[in-house]
Amino acid sequence: MNRCKTPLSAGRRLCAAALLAAMAAAAGTVLAQGLPSDETRNFPPNAQFGELVVSNFPEVTLNGETIRTTPGFRLFSPERTLVFASNYQGQKLAVGYVVEPQTQWLHTAWILTPAEIEKYKPASTKPGLLRGLFGS
Repeated sequence: MNRCKTPLSAGRRLCAAALLAAMAAAAGTVLAQGLPSDETRNFPPNAQFGELVVSNFPEVTLNGETIRTTPGFRLFSPERTLVFASNYQGQKLAVGYVVEPQTQWLHTAWILTPAEIEKYKPASTKPGLLRGLFGS
């Protein structure tokens, strides 16, 4: 039984360093895929757009009306990552959203990027609704 640890040879160390460098380069490209760009996301055909205010979660205000969220509610950031709604407590957010048809509860919401706000800006809105978010 050999309890002495033998040091890695120079060849093994070089190979391990090259492998580590290749893995780090690959990880950098994977991380960059989720970052926002000038492109807009593809939303489902039944998606609507408006203003979301997280007030007393699981109840939120959507376009000035109080609505409940589903138990599986998901909120996505502009960087396309899943975030906690409580992180945006009291903030007015321009969002794309989907309402669950049976219960009429909010199921999914996407916080819009500036490019998406311009693309999905409604033609007319209620007075005061989305002020500062959609440039009205």
